[in-house]
Amino acid sequence: MNRKWIGFSAILVGMSASAIMQTLVATSMPAITRDLGGMELYTWVFSAYMLASTITIPLFARLADIFGRRILYTSGMIVFLLGSALIGGASSMGGLVACRALQGIGAGAVAPAGLASIGDLFDENKRGKMFGVIGAVQVLANLIGPPLGGWVTDTYSWRMGFYLVLPLGLIALALASFGLHGKTQVSAASLRLDWFGAAVIGLGLSAGLVGFQFFGAENITSGAIALLVSVALLAFAAHWENRQPDPVIPMPMLNVPAMWKPVLGTLLLGLATNSAVAYFPLYLQNIFNETATQTGFALLPILLTAGIASGAGGTLATRYPHQTQTWAWLLVTAGFSLLTIFHTQNILLMAAFIGAGLGLLLPVYLHLAQQTGGEKHLATASGLIQMARNMGGAMGIPLLGAWLAFGEANINSFIAIFASLAVVGVLGLSLGFTLKKS
Repeated sequence: MNRKWIGFSAILVGMSASAIMQTLVATSMPAITRDLGGMELYTWVFSAYMLASTITIPLFARLADIFGRRILYTSGMIVFLLGSALIGGASSMGGLVACRALQGIGAGAVAPAGLASIGDLFDENKRGKMFGVIGAVQVLANLIGPPLGGWVTDTYSWRMGFYLVLPLGLIALALASFGLHGKTQVSAASLRLDWFGAAVIGLGLSAGLVGFQFFGAENITSGAIALLVSVALLAFAAHWENRQPDPVIPMPMLNVPAMWKPVLGTLLLGLATNSAVAYFPLYLQNIFNETATQTGFALLPILLTAGIASGAGGTLATRYPHQTQTWAWLLVTAGFSLLTIFHTQNILLMAAFIGAGLGLLLPVYLHLAQQTGGEKHLATASGLIQMARNMGGAMGIPLLGAWLAFGEANINSFIAIFASLAVVGVLGLSLGFTLKKS
């Protein structure tokens, strides 16, 4: 096996470990709360990871462009594994939340460095295909996580589940040490970094994520204040970064339509994906009285078609990026629109439409962003896509949850959710048409 495939294997194994961990946590949480208590911190087990992994992406992506992918990927993986090991030994829910934040910091380095490494290892004609393979493997990891977490928790303990991820991470570390690109020389000029701008961006993203959490808890006033603070901080950050010689996010690059449109499209993609996975099972349980096991199987059409489509989308992203995203958003829009109209018939077929559309999109947006960022900003471009995906996912669940708060989880509330997601599909489709012309 040559260095290229060793490096690619490191990325696959590392990102699979992260994906398995996320679904494993969700499955293990009932047992964790029974053991440690702290039910009031339940949502923060997920939010701490999302917050830490999102706000650190811009800084770590820029550092990966300066120092090379290998050192950022391996350092991030070490921090991620340290967090996993500490979670396994946590004695309180507060400690577990802190360790999840540590995991998130590690993931904030692993994601942009890993995705940028695809640009180092493969030329433009093959990158899309590799992104598709990564997407398909991550979907497979998401399928493995819940049953694995349930089995390990029932057979041994919830702590053992976190320790099981450690061997995967160690394998990824070993492979990355040999297969990923590093930099032997770093000029003094390139070491200059806008730390103040990085801090303001991090605070702005934090305020936005916390604001959406407040909306999810039906604390509208606090949520609105946090979002206003977020907008103000990010607007100031954009103004500041535009005047810095060594910005964390190069604003001239972000101002190009071929960059900000894929970033915005990925935000919509994250919103639609997380909302579908969160509310589709709840819809089946509340309206059709299906069991948790039945709804778990009902998610398979979304996850399986997303995995298959991601693999196909990787190949199509290189040859027909604009046509692929157009058809993808058409599938998403059609799936949610049909659920809105025929909400009791052929549900699994509509779910398959949605999964196929969502699976096609990420390889396309990653390919377009890296193409625009160029060799100099591969990690920064990849980081922007990952950050947008996280932000969209954090936005969708609390915002659409407002329909359930108003309608008490009846059929009309779910119709409103699916209709809202169909509108998201239309927005993505419209964005796709304008991207094709830019």
